[in-house]
Amino acid sequence: MTRRGGEATRRRLLEEAIRLFGKNGYQGTSLESVAGAAGVRKQTLLYYFPSKESLLEACVAETSVRLAAALSEALEAETSSSRKAEAVIHTIFRLAEEWPEFPPFLREASRLGPEVIERFAATLEPLRLRALAFLARGMSEGEIRRQDPALLLFTLYTAVIGTVTEAGVLRAVVGEDRSRMALHRREREVMEIVRNALAPAERESPPRRARRSG
Repeated sequence: MTRRGGEATRRRLLEEAIRLFGKNGYQGTSLESVAGAAGVRKQTLLYYFPSKESLLEACVAETSVRLAAALSEALEAETSSSRKAEAVIHTIFRLAEEWPEFPPFLREASRLGPEVIERFAATLEPLRLRALAFLARGMSEGEIRRQDPALLLFTLYTAVIGTVTEAGVLRAVVGEDRSRMALHRREREVMEIVRNALAPAERESPPRRARRSG
């Protein structure tokens, strides 16, 4: 097998594993089913991934690297802090639409314990630090409402990731809702929530002193 052919086989195995883990769950997916879906024998799969755990680890790496690359590109394209936040949201929803296997796998991976979540977090850590920096800068410049940047980022992450992995959105992603209306509607709703969370509070006028009588 040529190097190019070997890489294509490895990628096909990863794609099928991500799809099946998301569809059937980690426990409900066997190495035989992944190999069969990829059109190879189990022995071929074991050549690339010696165990089910190593296959899962490779799937986590693949999804987190792809997500990080998409988010990095979105952040580079915007200069405004508030627009960066909106670009991140749009990118995640676009990725869910273009890569329908991503949200179900992400939901399943989040159920597999802290070790799996930590692998995702390790890849996304540079992006987390960049996000904290642009949120803090936006607050100092008056573009974003002053609040705890870390708590704000956690809230935004929970809202966006929780939305793309919820049942209604998943139905839109995997094709039951062919119009993808549920996905687009939820994106608009999340975008509105985020805009409200980031919008600077209106400056209040200082209280007037009461006039002295007499």
